[in-house]
Parts: sequence; structure tokens; C-alpha cells
Amino acid sequence: MGSRQRPELMSKTVVKSTLVVIASVVIAFLARFAADRGLFPEDYVLPIYAVIVFAGGYIIIRIITGVLDYVAQPTLGTTRTRGLRNTLQLIGGIILVILAFAIFGYNLTGALIGAGFLGIVLGLGAQQVLGNIFAGLSLLVAKPFEIGDRVTLATSAYGLTGSSYSHESQVSGFTGVVVDVGIFFTRLVLDGGSPAVLPNSIVIGAMVVNNSKTTARSVRVRIDLDKAIDFDRFKLKLLEALRGHDSLDSSDVMVEICDVGTSSYQALIEAKAKVELEESGRTIVYREAMKARDELAASETHGSGK
Repeated sequence: MGSRQRPELMSKTVVKSTLVVIASVVIAFLARFAADRGLFPEDYVLPIYAVIVFAGGYIIIRIITGVLDYVAQPTLGTTRTRGLRNTLQLIGGIILVILAFAIFGYNLTGALIGAGFLGIVLGLGAQQVLGNIFAGLSLLVAKPFEIGDRVTLATSAYGLTGSSYSHESQVSGFTGVVVDVGIFFTRLVLDGGSPAVLPNSIVIGAMVVNNSKTTARSVRVRIDLDKAIDFDRFKLKLLEALRGHDSLDSSDVMVEICDVGTSSYQALIEAKAKVELEESGRTIVYREAMKARDELAASETHGSGK
């Protein structure tokens, strides 16, 4: 949304909301006026008050959160602003419920204190809910990731397959883009395209790898070479080829023999790649390694043919 459209949309929302609040106050006044003069049943007044409180309170909360989005987002960022908005909405909802009970003359606080056993049962049942709320607030304070970051969440709460060759350097976890950090849940879009919803209490206890904040990552590649190919020639040729890629740190490349068979041996290549996706760095190394191997194999075949 353009910067010019946002103030206009904000002003229209405030004007409409203000008109609705004024209309609600007028309706409440007319209902009370008619009931006092016997023109309207007294039993209907309190329900009308409750509906007006809910409607007016909802609109006021929307106005406050809208102003918060407009004022705070340029400074706090999308993630923290959305977290503050969710917190205000939760607090506002609780206040509206208390006001609605108060309208009917029902002391909600006294009832909760008096119902000791029920309060204990509800408290135990709400542990997980409250845990998610406090975990969400902790995520906003700690700020391990922002909305839009691509992260990997490694947690023992769900079944995961451990990483192994040929993905030995990858973290075993759920990888995707963060789309929302709510009061209770964190939402991701996984790399496969599936939406995922994780409770905040699980996220706060998980190991978070923020791929969007990674400046350089280690990529490991294994490739099989025929024993007719000289390893030193292969290593020199590969290192020379990798120097031509700006996304790789050519000064930090390791090429070693990691396994030997009857007719072939296996080379292990480890490099530092300045990429967000590990697969991108692995592709570069794989391509250059296969190119060096094929060229050396062709030269060996051509030499033996002579």
C-alpha cells in the first residue's frame, strides 16, 4: 500500500468508526429515555447496553490498533507492531467481557475468587493457553526472527528425520518463511508450499536457525572419482574453478579424500557459500566438481588412446 493511500485510508476509518460510536451512544440514550417514560420495556435496556458496549469497544480497539500500525510500524517493524496489536486486542477483549458482566450487575472478579475449585480447574486447563501467550510475548522481546524471514525450527516436539548424507550439513527441522507471530501461534509457509501453524510454546523452546540472517554457510559435497583421475590435478582444477564465483569464499575451501573403493575413490568438498539457501551453494560446488571430473576423465581417455 502506497504511503499516500495509508493516511487517506486511516482517516476514513477513523471517521466511520467515530460515526458508529456516536450512533451507539445516541441509541443507548434513546433506549434509556424511552424506558424511563414507559415507552420501551425495561428488560431490553441492559441487553442493548451490552451490545452497544461490545460494538463500540470493538470499533475503539480497531481505531487504536490502526493508529498503532500507522505510527509504530516504521520504527518497531512489522513483527513487533503486530505483536503489540495482538496484545492490545486481547486486553481489550478481556475489558469488554468485564464491562458486559458489570452492566448486568454481575461481579465477575468476586465470582472467580469465590469459585475456588473451579478456578483451580480452569487454571490448570489454561496452562497451555497462558504458556502460548507468554511465549509469544517472549518471541517479540527476544526477536529471533522477523515476519518474512526464512527460518528452520528444530524441535523434539514433533517427529523429524535426522540429517544424513547427502544432506549431512542441513539442520533437521521445519524450514519455511514466517508469515505471522500471533498471540497463540506462529505461522509459517514451509518450503514445500504447505502452511504450518506451531504453538508459541513450541517455538520458544525450539532451536531457531534464521537463514535470512546468515551471511555465509558451510556446504559439503561428496563426489565419486575414478582411480585413473589424479586427485591433486582434480583438486587444483576444482579450486581454480571455484575462485570464479563471488558467492563462494575461495580462501576457505577444503578438498579431501574421504573414502576409497576398488575402482574409485570419493572426494569430500567443503566450502563457505554466501547464499541464503544451502542448495544454491551445493549446486555451484556440484556443478564445478562434475565439470572438473569429466574434463579430467576425458583427458585421461584421450591420453590413453594415443
